Formats: sequence, structure tokens, C-alpha cells
Amino acid sequence: MITYVLAILAGLAIYQEFNLFLIRKKVRGPVKMMKGANSFFKKRGKKAVLLIHGFTSTPHEFKELAAYLARKNITVYAPLLPGHGTTPERLAVTKYYQWIEAVDEALAMLTQDYNEIYVIGNSFGGNLALLAANKSKKIKGIITLGAPIFFRNDRINRFFVIPLLKRIKIFQKKKYSKDAERINRTRKRIHYSAIPLRSLTHLFKIVSLTKKYLPKIKTPLLIMETDDDEIISNESGLFILDHVRSKDKRLVRIPKSYHVFILDVYAKQAFKEIVHFMEKKR
Repeated sequence: MITYVLAILAGLAIYQEFNLFLIRKKVRGPVKMMKGANSFFKKRGKKAVLLIHGFTSTPHEFKELAAYLARKNITVYAPLLPGHGTTPERLAVTKYYQWIEAVDEALAMLTQDYNEIYVIGNSFGGNLALLAANKSKKIKGIITLGAPIFFRNDRINRFFVIPLLKRIKIFQKKKYSKDAERINRTRKRIHYSAIPLRSLTHLFKIVSLTKKYLPKIKTPLLIMETDDDEIISNESGLFILDHVRSKDKRLVRIPKSYHVFILDVYAKQAFKEIVHFMEKKR
């Protein structure tokens, strides 16, 4: 029986490696970008904001927030992260450190022209924002929007369900609640409809690095998340709040909304909280 099981596992491993070989071959060279997934830069005042989008998403999710900030005479830059805005196959061969490097490059560009920079990250973009907190003295604040430290059903998914699925398939089609479907439809979200399961290993790596890095952060911090988030556990915000060394830190809960709450009914409330944080005299 054990021999039979081991033979099946070995067969699945060979099958996976063959599929990954085909994916790597497919993504060589230029890949067509999804319409509307491109980076954008709105130059306004001397205060600049770096916007980091979520996993499998694109800068498009920041369009409304970016317009709001621009009206406040705040410069905004939203880069497209590696592996995103093209095809799930491209994301499947992207490594976690490439996302960190992309944020570093974006910050290096902004620090050339701006002395007051804020970093806003949505979902796992919030983790990348936290990891960038000490990259420059010009960073005056970090704002996380539903940054994951703990996911819903975290242990069973991370240590059982996902490892099992990774052995039998490369991609997993996303499943959404009715509220999420409504937002995806009405906001015309530009994102992948399937997740490369291999990429989740790199997502979890970013989360793990965030946990270790939190005690090093002294930068002013605004942590935002929605009540009863369907993707992350509300323990996440409290964990960040309790483990950073920032003296200026605050946790704000947005009334029950979709995980990407900057696209839901209380988006304007979130926008006002963000601007208030940035305008606060320190």
C-alpha cells in the first residue's frame, strides 16, 4: 500500500515538473499585458504616495483612491508588480524577492524627487509596504489595507489543503462570495480569475518575512482592515499593532465590507482616514 502511494506521489511530481517546464517555455519573452493593468503615475504636489496592489491584482484597484489623493494635490505612483497584469502562467514562475525588488525600485525612483513619501499597500501589498518601512528616511508613514498575517482557516489551508492541491493541479479557479462578485462586476476589476498554487508558497514567504520584520518598524503606521474580512483573520491587524515599535500607530476598522474595501460602500470613509493620517503633524 505504501509503495503504491509513493508511486502515485512520484508520478504527480513528474507531472507537475513537466507542466512547469511547459509554463516556463511559454512565458519566455514579452507577454501581452491585460488591458488597463498598467502602472500609472499622477504627478501633483511635493508629497508622494507609493501604491502597492494586491496578490493577483493590478494597479487598477487604486484608480479611485489615486484620483482622490490627486485632488488633494498628492502625487501617486502605482507600479505593476512582477508576474501580474499579464497571465497566471507568468505569476507561477515569479519569486517572492522579485516583488520586494520592484518596491525597492519604485521607492528609489520616488526618493529622487520627493522628501515626504507614504507607502500604501492593499492586502499582500500591505505586507510589502511594511517590509519597505525602513528603506528610506523619506518614508514618513506606512498604511496597510487588509494586510494578511493570518488567513481564514489558516492552518488547514496552508499545511493541508494547498499542499494537497499543488500535487494535482497548477491553477485554482477563484471562488467569490456574492458581494465580491458584485464588486468585481460593477468596478470592472482587472485581475486574474485563477491563482497559480505554486505562487502561494511565495505569498506565504512574504507573510512570514513580515512577521519577523515587524519589531524593526518605528515608522508611523496606519493599519486598516474591514470587520469580518472574508479572506484574512481580524487578528492580523492587532498582531501588527502589537508587534511594531512605532510610537505613532493606529488600527482602524472599516464597517463590514469586501476584503478590498477601497472598492466597496465605505471606500470614502477609508480615503478620509488615509488623508487624515498623511496630513497629521508629527
